[in-house]
Amino acid sequence: MELRLWFAAVFSPAGLLIQHVLLFFLVVVAPLWDRYEIPRLKASTDPRRKLEFYWKVMAAEWVCAGAASLTLGLSTLYAIQVAPGEIDWLAGSRGRLFVLGVFTVIALLLFVPAIMALWSDKIRRQAAQAARKLSFLLPSTGAERSWWWLLCITAGICEELVYRGFLLHYLHIAPFHLSLIGALAVASIIFGIGHLYQGVKPALGTVVLGFVLGAVFVATGSLLIPIIAHAVLDLRVLILLPAGTLEAAEAA
Repeated sequence: MELRLWFAAVFSPAGLLIQHVLLFFLVVVAPLWDRYEIPRLKASTDPRRKLEFYWKVMAAEWVCAGAASLTLGLSTLYAIQVAPGEIDWLAGSRGRLFVLGVFTVIALLLFVPAIMALWSDKIRRQAAQAARKLSFLLPSTGAERSWWWLLCITAGICEELVYRGFLLHYLHIAPFHLSLIGALAVASIIFGIGHLYQGVKPALGTVVLGFVLGAVFVATGSLLIPIIAHAVLDLRVLILLPAGTLEAAEAA
């Protein structure tokens, strides 16, 4: 018997409890942990402190994704089925083309500067100046840049499974039964709350991005595009900020 079916048959009340706990972690515990951990990260002079932060984030995200997968099943998280007549404007062929078009425009706006940065010192300097507020988090040393790869891949997989796959199921199907568009909106807001450590304006941008990724998930029925886009979006930092760029910007 599939592990998910065995778990559901034997531990269904516990499985629902785990889902409630996971929601509480995303909405309350994670933001509070950021409020505690981020100031310590900013104030630390320990060269390994940033790596330790990366490791904690990756561990937490894999645990969350694992809990969601165990209670709902990976196939449930990865694919979504839209009922006939439910937001046909989004799940239909025209809606799919529209959503993918919007997604493509946003992706180009985000990725083209990173590509141009390969040949433009000016763009790299501008990116470094814009990133100074997040220098406590962004990779600088060789070790940090190496771990950044795994951190971004983890975020792409785990955050999409949790914030899109799990939350849409939890909010739309059970136990809240919100409309799909309502579930998309609430899940996107929770996604933004998880990024408040970056500041209010970046968090609002994350809400919009989360909604677009969720819409792509609904329109295509698969998390494949959101997972890849999420990981690549985070990885573009390595192009925009080559080794030593942040240090040069802070010294200027």
